[in-house]
Amino acid sequence: MGRYRIITLSSSLTGSRYVGRRFPVRADNPLGLDKKTAALVAQAEAEEQEAAKSWPEPPPSQLADHPELRGERYQEAEDYWEFDFPDRALPVFEEVLAAHEAVLPADDTATLQLRQRVAEAYLAVGRPVAALALLTQTQAHLRRVLGPTHPDTRRARDGMTNARSQLGLSRDEAKALAAELAKLERTLGPDHPKALRTACALSSALLINSVVRALEVLQETLDRSERALGADHPDTSHVREELIRTCELAEYRGKPDDVRAAARARERAQGPDAPETLAALCNLARLLASSRRRRRRRRRRGEAVELLRDTLERCERTLRPDDPLTADVRRQLEELS
Repeated sequence: MGRYRIITLSSSLTGSRYVGRRFPVRADNPLGLDKKTAALVAQAEAEEQEAAKSWPEPPPSQLADHPELRGERYQEAEDYWEFDFPDRALPVFEEVLAAHEAVLPADDTATLQLRQRVAEAYLAVGRPVAALALLTQTQAHLRRVLGPTHPDTRRARDGMTNARSQLGLSRDEAKALAAELAKLERTLGPDHPKALRTACALSSALLINSVVRALEVLQETLDRSERALGADHPDTSHVREELIRTCELAEYRGKPDDVRAAARARERAQGPDAPETLAALCNLARLLASSRRRRRRRRRRGEAVELLRDTLERCERTLRPDDPLTADVRRQLEELS
């Protein structure tokens, strides 16, 4: 029948009846797709190949130095997973992941792949909160190590979407993460890696309702992560990056309470004399001085002057005398004095 193959179903009553049509399978079209769909698939494959050219070369994994990590227990977990027994695979995967994290960096590609598998197992057994917390952290590492368009990064992002769809609305997400965090802190302690990653995920969910609260949670999590994992640990760096990103969001929103909380958070994350912190304090002073409410204007103007004096002292101590930021702070102070 030309390009099409008619599919019929024999019947004792009618002899045969029409079911549908299918394109004949060819070497250049193994799925038997129609012309329009085949063109879309070809375009998607071409875009995928083009994107692959920009993927960074992943750093070599240290897994080759630890063949015992992919021994019998790992194979046992893989067998459970392959035969669709996620409830049996999950505890074994968690055990193997703990062994990986004990000897491999947290952002080693082998560790990240295993974290992703554990998160998928969480989803399979109906634990979306644990999956979301783990995938949020893993996706950030994958984006940095492999790039935002890499299939593993996109897979983690899709997993986060799946977890959120299971959780429902964002308000429910925050409540679910808070409940999970309370349970983990009670059973494993506040410094356990599971509790730390859950607290970091909770901060993102809190942003919708309270930037100040999100910043507080991130600062507490950063303190705990530095104490438990070390200041240079990749997971600690992730918390610090999230804290700085949330500071940028708070400063963009421009609400005095949010900007004040962001300035305090920058002092904690980047240091009291860091240029980013000094710029944040300068912006806070400008915001306070621009208050239009008569009752608050005098009080906030005085607060802005004191803040600018302290910031100018820090700038002159840590930056060049002719630094643009120092000049900007001095100019603002002269205008308000």
